[in-house]
Amino acid sequence: MAYNKGNPKMIGSDHKNTFICKCKAIYTSATRLFRIMFIMLMITISGCNWDQIISNSQIENQASDMPSVDKPPKAEPILIPGEYNLHATKSNSSFIVYVPLDYSPDQSFPVIFCYHGAGAAATTWPFQQVTNGKGFIIAGMNYTSDTEDRTNLISIKYEKAFFLEALDMISARLNVNNKMIFMGGYSQGGYHTSLLGERLLDRLAGLIILGAGRYAVDKYPPLMKSIRGKPIFVGAGKNDTVHNPRARAAANVYQSWNASVTFEEWQGVGHNIDTPEFPSKLLLDWLNRVCLSRLSQK
Repeated sequence: MAYNKGNPKMIGSDHKNTFICKCKAIYTSATRLFRIMFIMLMITISGCNWDQIISNSQIENQASDMPSVDKPPKAEPILIPGEYNLHATKSNSSFIVYVPLDYSPDQSFPVIFCYHGAGAAATTWPFQQVTNGKGFIIAGMNYTSDTEDRTNLISIKYEKAFFLEALDMISARLNVNNKMIFMGGYSQGGYHTSLLGERLLDRLAGLIILGAGRYAVDKYPPLMKSIRGKPIFVGAGKNDTVHNPRARAAANVYQSWNASVTFEEWQGVGHNIDTPEFPSKLLLDWLNRVCLSRLSQK
């Protein structure tokens, strides 16, 4: 028996037990309510929602149910000489790769990036003709933009990214000598070479500007340490009244910047060339000499 000091009436044990149980229930309910309020407060602070609150076991189960992400498949090597069409996914542009007749995966080969003239499409002309289809991998490039105004910095940024992506794709499929990467083109391709190539001089063995001049004439020179000693071939038809003077001016400007310039004038030739053979007599020898000099460099 228990006694209440304020009231001598005895309290039965059943009443005492009931009182204790009610206190425990109230405490348990209050604890649960506090936990719920604390969780809701944390959710509000973190910006979460109820759907995101799942147990660790549920997360693990979901992760195990997810399909594994495979790495991109390795590019298949190209072993047979010929012409191949490739698409650069990041740049969303296509280009041609010409594999020379004497190609062997056991030997590294130089690459010529060829930019076409206005109104044309990706081509290996004239470099496949100049090299007789041997000794050089040729990348016939398209442009990333359809507009002819590719001179602003944004366009050049995309062209540079496309060049680098194409070079990576070619190197993944063919045995490329990275010391012997050339850039060149005829007419619009020549002007484009002067514009883009000057921003990639650290990656290029030389520039080939044909039937064209330097886009900016004598303005906006590249870094002198990059252009100094850089092999640059400039050629134009003697009867090309528009582009021959620009080619001569470009040769003089590059020479004033201490580049290693070779200039060739093609007798009896205008701007439109439709002969089976490209008229240059010096370009192939120039390419071979530059490659030999690059081989001797460490």
